[in-house]
Amino acid sequence: MAKSKSSAFKNIIVLFVIALISVSILAVLNQITMEPIAKAEEEARAEIYRSVYSDAAEFEELLGFTGESSSYAPADDSITINAVLAAKDKSGSILGYVIDATSANGYGGDVQIAVGISNEGALTAFSVISASETPGLGARASEDEFASQFAGMPAEEIVFTKTGKSAPNEIDAISGATITTTAVTTAVNEAINLYNTMLKGE
Repeated sequence: MAKSKSSAFKNIIVLFVIALISVSILAVLNQITMEPIAKAEEEARAEIYRSVYSDAAEFEELLGFTGESSSYAPADDSITINAVLAAKDKSGSILGYVIDATSANGYGGDVQIAVGISNEGALTAFSVISASETPGLGARASEDEFASQFAGMPAEEIVFTKTGKSAPNEIDAISGATITTTAVTTAVNEAINLYNTMLKGE
């Protein structure tokens, strides 16, 4: 009996040591991969920023628009402003802005978008940064057929239609994906409102 208890105790110790080593290895691997993953995500966002304002030579992130101390409070509680960047030419003059915003009301959760707005008050382009929408439906927000509608639109409230665009501030909704279209439109409208109230004329 004593030998059995001793053997069981040894087995527990061995399992504990194996578990401890495994956790330590996972922690080290997580630490090693965390930085490259973060860097890759940052580079991917930077590439999207460049795609929505292709005329810019450089971008400068503007402080004071994100977090609890932000000088701008979204009108819609479902929207978070992630970043506001000044899009500059080679001489450093501001051409316009890129606004990165997230709607929490996508069909599959958060929908993060970026939109460019020129000093002339027109949208330069739109892109989805990340989303978990339904393939073939909401995921089509990332496709050019939908995204290209935003380029050249005036920086004023955008509405979507299911019956065919008939006004400068209208976009065609994604067929079968009203929730995704609403989330995208709400995020873009918040970016437009931020531009009109905080950045226009700066």
